[in-house]
Amino acid sequence: MTFRACFLQKILFFFLNLIRWKKQVLFTNLEYIYPQINLSQKKIFYKKLLKNLTQDAADFITKSCIYSAKNSKFIIDSKSLPVLEKMKKGGLMLTAHFENYEAIGPWLVRLNIPLVASYARLHPKFLDKLVYKHFRTIDSQSYSLFINNLKDILQNLKAGKLFCLLADQDYRKSHFICGNFLKKTVHCNPIPQFILSHLSQTPVYLCWLNSQNNHKILFAKEIYPKNGEELFQFFHQWLELQIEKSPEKWYGWVHRRYLSTMNSPSN
Repeated sequence: MTFRACFLQKILFFFLNLIRWKKQVLFTNLEYIYPQINLSQKKIFYKKLLKNLTQDAADFITKSCIYSAKNSKFIIDSKSLPVLEKMKKGGLMLTAHFENYEAIGPWLVRLNIPLVASYARLHPKFLDKLVYKHFRTIDSQSYSLFINNLKDILQNLKAGKLFCLLADQDYRKSHFICGNFLKKTVHCNPIPQFILSHLSQTPVYLCWLNSQNNHKILFAKEIYPKNGEELFQFFHQWLELQIEKSPEKWYGWVHRRYLSTMNSPSN
């Protein structure tokens, strides 16, 4: 981390830890998935996750984790190169709230991939403008898009754009896709099914960043789902593997929506 990022990380960690940000949500989710976990383990887990989260946030805010071909600490996984080349022709890209997922967008833009990333508007309005213009813009190019109509997604795909979607579990809508994640029933975002039902030949990719030995490594993988349900099977298998390696780097632990089916009779 740069000095600026390190300083910001310490401030963010102190403040979030002081107000116990999302602590009870995380504890509830951990108890649901790992009923054997004790209070001491939960507290340690919370501190590790908070440290990872604030490091990633500080890196992203200060733009010290943005890909540059001139910086040797940024690496493109060699097996992912052919996939990234295919992504230049557009398609659907899925990622998760794992490690520094926000930094993936700027990396792909700098690799000349025509990215369009869906985002939710923030409140108050000035914060939304700040995030949109500063944090989700790289080299004067914005890659974020607020979706007013699902048909906008189809138009972007038809135009050869790579549409990025955070594939959330337990999507709290009346329409959803059922799936299985961490051995629990979950409701999933229906947008991938909408896309595949209208554009069945849309290529689908997974993309993520990992930190290894002070290096940032970008990975990409193509999957071949026949429908939305199969898509989430592939996605959850990948995400479960990432969580198994680094459980404190999955920030879904602090979101209620991921495990909103916990009171379902089937669970």
